[in-house]
This record gives sequence, C-alpha cells and structure tokens, in this order.
Amino acid sequence: MRGECIRCVLIVGDGIADLPLQELGFRTPIEVANAKFMDELACRGVLGLLDPIAPGIAPGSDAANLAFLGYDSELVCKGRGSFEAAGAGLHVGAEDLAFRCNFVTVDKNLCLIDERAGRINDAEAKVLGNAVEQIRLKMHSDVEVFFKQALGFKGALVLRGERLSCNVSAVLPNMGGTVGAVAPLDGSFEAKHTADVLNEFIHLTNQTLRDHQVNVERQLAGKMSANAVLPWSGCGRPDMASFGEKYGLKASCVAAASLIKGIGRFSGMDVIDVIGATGDLDTDTLAKADAALSALKRGNDFVYIHVEAADEASHDGDVKGKIAIIKKIDALIGRVLAGVDLSNTVVVLVSDHVSSCRFKAHTGDAVPVCFAGGSVVSDGVKGFSERLAYKGGLGRIRGKDIMPMVLNYMGKPEKL
Repeated sequence: MRGECIRCVLIVGDGIADLPLQELGFRTPIEVANAKFMDELACRGVLGLLDPIAPGIAPGSDAANLAFLGYDSELVCKGRGSFEAAGAGLHVGAEDLAFRCNFVTVDKNLCLIDERAGRINDAEAKVLGNAVEQIRLKMHSDVEVFFKQALGFKGALVLRGERLSCNVSAVLPNMGGTVGAVAPLDGSFEAKHTADVLNEFIHLTNQTLRDHQVNVERQLAGKMSANAVLPWSGCGRPDMASFGEKYGLKASCVAAASLIKGIGRFSGMDVIDVIGATGDLDTDTLAKADAALSALKRGNDFVYIHVEAADEASHDGDVKGKIAIIKKIDALIGRVLAGVDLSNTVVVLVSDHVSSCRFKAHTGDAVPVCFAGGSVVSDGVKGFSERLAYKGGLGRIRGKDIMPMVLNYMGKPEKL
C-alpha cells in the first residue's frame, strides 16, 4: 500500500449538517434523506465528529474550507472578498482591495429590506450585473471599480487605486439598517477615502438599478427589486502558499461557488468549470462527479468537490429543499464510488459547518466527517449522520486535521 499511488477525492457538502428539527420528528435532514451512498461510504470507512475551527465557533465557509485545505484564515486573509473576486473571474492585484457583493433590496431611504433581493434568479442578476459593470465613479474618479456578478444575488467588486484601506465598516447591515453608510474605522485618510469610494459606488448602483427594466418587471410580478449592490468583507490579495508546493499533490477544484473557486485559484489548483453547476438546488451534482473522475483520469492526485446548495436552503429555512440537495449529493457520492477503486483512492465526506434550518444561520456545533479507502480501517459504524458520528472511531477532530489525515491515508504521512 505504501508504495502505491493513492489519490484523494474530498467532498464538501456545504452546510449539509443540521440540528434535529421538530418537523422531522427531531431528526436531521441527513437522517431523513435516506442517503444510501453516504451510508455505504460510512460502512466502508471511519466516522467521527469534526469542529471546523474549534468547539462552539460558528465558522464562515471561507475559514472552514481554508482549514480543510491546511490554511489558517487569520494568516492568509482578513476577509473573503479576494476569493469571491478571483472566483468570479476578476483579477486581484497586489495593491487592490476586493469585496464580496450582494444584490439587495432597499427602500427609498436606502434602508435594507432584503439582503438577497428576494433570491433573484441568475438570468436576471446577470443582466443587472452587466449594467453595474458599466459604472464609473465620478467624485472619486482616481479609483477604478471592477464588478462581476457571480451566481444569483452574489457578486464581487475590486477597487484599484492609490491610498486604499480595508479598515472600513463594509458589512451586511441588519434589516432596516442604512445601506451606503460605510464609515472609516480609524482616523486615516486611506480609510475615509475608501469609505467614500464605497458609498459612492453603492449610491450609483441604486441610481442605475432602481428603474432598470428587470426591476420594473420584477415589481409588476410582485417580486422584490434588486435595486442596489452592497459590498462587504473587504480585503487585499491573500498570502497563500501553493497547495502543490505544500503537499506535493496535483490538485483540481470542482465548485460553483465563487468563494471556493477563488480559494482554488489562489492555492494554485486547476479550477474546473462544470456546465450545470449552479450553486443552487438545481445544480447538476452528477456532472460535478463526472468532472472529478475525469480529473483523476488526467493524473490528478487530489480533487476537491464542493456543493453549495444545502447552505442556501438552510439560510432560507427550506427543509424540503435541503433534503432534496442532500439526496443529490448522495447521488454524486454514488457516482464517485462507482468510478474509483477504494484500494487506491481515499474518499472524504464532510460538512463545512452546521447550517441550521431553524435558525437560518451557521452554528458552532460539530459536524460529521467520514474517511474511506486507502489505508483506512473501518470502524463498523453503519451509516452517516450527525448522531452516528458520535459513535465513530475517529472521535473528535478539527478542520486543520483533515489534510494530515488525508496524507497519512494516502501513504504520505508528514514526518517530524
């Protein structure tokens, strides 16, 4: 085994883990989904509990996925904007600032009504995104703005110019809070200048979008208007070592979410765009599985598959939608298991955090994780779920333990 070439497929079901729900008889969506291939993977592997960052900490997807790949988010980057921008296809230079953006719904006083613009669909958002791309600052013309719509209500913004600072209050406000009121967090010219730039951009997006034909038609249909763009989680270009250099592995990333694509690009992975991968409930998980299997056939050692939609359903409190996407992730796992030999392939399944349908938010609870294949010794647990994870042979591990364990099961343990 130690002399063989072992590959790895790491599958992240974004937010598939949940808390027991009263409407499901105090079961979780995973338990209700009857996910036979997840259960098969668990029967053939070892199960455990995983704290993505630390017990009780509710992680963002950026921090959790970085930890899984062996990066410390506190050292790599102070925000997710640069990953979102790179994933959306924007260049982030060494002196640039990048922000995650949401299309939002605001009232005439720019007070926030909905932070996702009523879950505007991707086709409409692309049209609005094209309009935002044409915006040029007037009062702060020394700063260039580059915007790109990513998936649905999501987008990214890059600021390019001199004397910029990420030390500004660019966050998602609470419902009813004022949009376009970014403030400096210190007394520097750079922070005030950047806050003014962002506020001008937000106001210009409102002027551009509020009477756009797409929004006129949405209002006539009784839908929320996507009448402003709100930047948040700003940061500079991340400082990341190459994944290949860290581990000696040739890696690919299969994802729809711009955040994960950006992490893949900055870490030097081959980021594979998959037709039909939407990041929503209609995403084609079998196409993602096929793309991963093709990457293995092309000689990749490591493939990172990320499926976003369960987290989106959780934030909407959509229990039925979450169960449906768990079933689709289960089908992805079945396709992967049919296409690999576990004697020379490690398959890992994990949720990057608990996404609670009840609270419509991430929580700090541990999630289930399973390793199968390679040199993994089965622990005899007969299924995959949050509850069964407490019985698994792994015990309780952390997100940063994933890669050392993967390397060990691949026959490439780190040596001290």
